[in-house]
Amino acid sequence: MHTSPHPQPYRRPILAALLEVVKIDLIIVPAGFVAAIVFWIVGLGSQLPYSAIPEWAFALWAAVSGLSVSTLGFEFSIAPSLVTLGLWFLVAGAAKRLVEGAAADTSDTGEDTPGQWWTVMAAALGTFVVGYAGPLLVLAIVVGHAGITPSGILRLLLFLVTAVACGFLRVRGIGDIPGLRTVDDETWNVGTRLARRLLWGALAAAVLVLAVGFVVRWQAVAESLQVYSAPLAAGVGLFIVQFLFAPGILYSALSWSAGTGVVVGGADVSSAFRSTSAPVPDVPVLQLLSGEYPAWTMAAPVILVLLGLLGTILGRVRAREVAESSWPGLGVASGILFVGSAVLGVFSRGALGPFGLAGFGPSALLSAVAITVWIGVGLAVGLLLIRLSSLQQENSETDGDEFTSDGSAGVDREDAQQSDVEPEAADLDDPASDEDEPR
Repeated sequence: MHTSPHPQPYRRPILAALLEVVKIDLIIVPAGFVAAIVFWIVGLGSQLPYSAIPEWAFALWAAVSGLSVSTLGFEFSIAPSLVTLGLWFLVAGAAKRLVEGAAADTSDTGEDTPGQWWTVMAAALGTFVVGYAGPLLVLAIVVGHAGITPSGILRLLLFLVTAVACGFLRVRGIGDIPGLRTVDDETWNVGTRLARRLLWGALAAAVLVLAVGFVVRWQAVAESLQVYSAPLAAGVGLFIVQFLFAPGILYSALSWSAGTGVVVGGADVSSAFRSTSAPVPDVPVLQLLSGEYPAWTMAAPVILVLLGLLGTILGRVRAREVAESSWPGLGVASGILFVGSAVLGVFSRGALGPFGLAGFGPSALLSAVAITVWIGVGLAVGLLLIRLSSLQQENSETDGDEFTSDGSAGVDREDAQQSDVEPEAADLDDPASDEDEPR
């Protein structure tokens, strides 16, 4: 008699997924209400009603997740990227725990076959995505007055897909993914470690570009703060705002260095190769985008090439790993770099009020391609240098072996002959040896 499959392998992952969604909601929703209450207290002089608190709380949740929000006459479609990054790590950690739980359940029941594994995994992750995105969309649209735009839906999907994929790969690797089974595990591990080094190196390079920019444009930055009635208080407040958008600002600095630049006001582009005179708001970091640049800024892409070169050759052990993984390892690192750059570029572009920020940010696809190509050039040069160094070392070792064989072979041969003769002479002279022989 045919019996239906036992529901237990599916019930536990689904309940675990719902529990992970509740954990995330218990963190993000109260935090949104606390921020909304602070904003309401700051704007108390405007006599805003209490209904503005839940509206702003769910609008903030929507904005952090990538949706577009319109409130108080302004359009906000650039997510506060630092808060978004923190929420992304929460979602990735939850997905990681789900994958670990599903793997443990299938191994305990003895049904860790590919079909059973993927069915359980799809049920868990599908429940998690629907359980998170469903209430978010309903509350953001009904209460937070969020707008449904193609870019907002794309950002939300990328947010969830990349976080879930990261959690999955951290547990299972690439062995379960049909399209990636041809990649060796060691090659994948070397590529991910190289991509992690490139990420930290890109962070340092972006900070360096911003620091040089502030030195060059210090006069314009100082003048932008003088338009406020309290420059010191304005500087502190603007620093907090810029800190919340720090990942997007750093990515814009890399895009500026790569030559694809940053769109200002929806039309003009500012890059290392092209300056613009478009008006920008009185925000210190935005003053770096307007005005003429020195001629030497056109060499900015060299920073990205050096980043790829140094990320490859620094460290003897790491350089040896890169040489062993060869071009496939560089391909894995470049692929991870491209995907991460494209996703970050999508979250760094949009609108944040009028006057220069109605359309702002780097082009996600073009910037990701340019950054990956420049860094990829450095990776290729680094691998070639490692191979050249290894070749020279092998040649020097070969020359040393030939010298040893020419200079010491005769001595070794004479020693071997003496060792063969001396025992015979010793036997002739030793009387004890004659007594031991049988008669």
